[in-house]
Amino acid sequence: MHINNHQCPHLLVIDDEEGMRLSLKQLLEANQFIVSTASSAKDGLQVLQRSKIDLIICDIVMPDMSGLLFLSKIGQTIPVIMMTAFASIETTRKAFKSGACDYLVKPFDVDELLVVITQNLQSFPTQPVSDKPERYLKSSNRSYRKILELAEKFSVTDMPILITGESGTGKEVIATYIYETSRRADRPFVRINCAAIPETLLESELFGYEKGAFTGAANKKIGKFDEADGGTLFLDEIGDMPLQLQAKMLRVLQDFAFYRLGGQQTISVDTRIIAASNQNLDELIAQKRFREDLYHRLNGVHLRIPALRERPEDFDDFVRNFVTHYARKYQKPVTLIAEKTMQMLRGYSWPGNIRELMNCIERAIVVCEEQELLPEHLPDRIKTTEKEGGPEMTRPESQPLYDDHRAAFLRKVILEALAKTNGNRYEAARLLNISRKTLYNRMKELDITYAFK
Repeated sequence: MHINNHQCPHLLVIDDEEGMRLSLKQLLEANQFIVSTASSAKDGLQVLQRSKIDLIICDIVMPDMSGLLFLSKIGQTIPVIMMTAFASIETTRKAFKSGACDYLVKPFDVDELLVVITQNLQSFPTQPVSDKPERYLKSSNRSYRKILELAEKFSVTDMPILITGESGTGKEVIATYIYETSRRADRPFVRINCAAIPETLLESELFGYEKGAFTGAANKKIGKFDEADGGTLFLDEIGDMPLQLQAKMLRVLQDFAFYRLGGQQTISVDTRIIAASNQNLDELIAQKRFREDLYHRLNGVHLRIPALRERPEDFDDFVRNFVTHYARKYQKPVTLIAEKTMQMLRGYSWPGNIRELMNCIERAIVVCEEQELLPEHLPDRIKTTEKEGGPEMTRPESQPLYDDHRAAFLRKVILEALAKTNGNRYEAARLLNISRKTLYNRMKELDITYAFK
């Protein structure tokens, strides 16, 4: 199975010879690159305006604008490999002086081209490998796309936003996306995890303290609200905030003014609040562990992030994207994923959601020395689960596993598989590429009863 090139490097080929453009496009796409083409330097500039390009392969001699002039116009922001059929020391010197990263003479060897591309993608200073591959926001899941649309709409406001979802679903990813698309994107984005800081220190972390406020307070300290003035404060795991501090937080959110610990001066700030929790806040309110008035103050807009098991349309893309990311990060030769490996990954329940999947793929890439990711490279818990027929996927009772459209679609698929196998559940599970236990669970969840005469 080839890795989906959804997250692979995007190359731009600029050449006025149609045959060269098409042959390079076919060659590079066969080697897992995304390829755009342009028949002139002017067309190439237009492509750069509408697409993010990772590397350019450009001819030097073109009728409307030379490759060297094109280089001078784009600057040294993207690695450029120049190519020409008329090689000379002078043109080589001019190419490098204009900012080219490398230079090839037509006709060139295919392997040489691939080596040059790989080297420049890895070494070019503006192409660092992201430390956060989970920040892929593209999705085929209707619910998640709706969340992104709402996040973008409300990012331009100052309304508080509450993000809920299980651990590892990417709540901070959405919070960061809201911040980056807001009018406050050039101001601070301050994060604090309310569950990671001891109760006795959380108040001072949020609001700061004055010198001498308590034993050990040798100097004044500003808090997270101060740091986020003019920007955005992300309160992660807000459900773990102590009740006493919730009361103070409510007062602060009413007029965005507070006192530092040990202080008498009112501090006013202009801060946008985004809060997140992996807990069911309605249940916490019922248990008197979370203030209902604070919940309503935070809940200007509520975004519930679906669990990974609720996004089956995105699962294979996640796997391929993470394989591509970590193969590049660790400079491993992995370009293929065995079908058996994908079956094992699909059959696991992923209680840790996207974060657990990321960690699993990273570990697998580290131990893999082959071109293909095999089942033996996966953690034991994945292989053990597959042998046992797959775990039962659990979910909070208050959260529906399927929306109406997806439920109808899954019912149709399962019923068709049962019809084709004359009701044989074992064969139907094989046809659907899931374990028999998973099929039983799906039939129970969707209230499917199937009997043949």
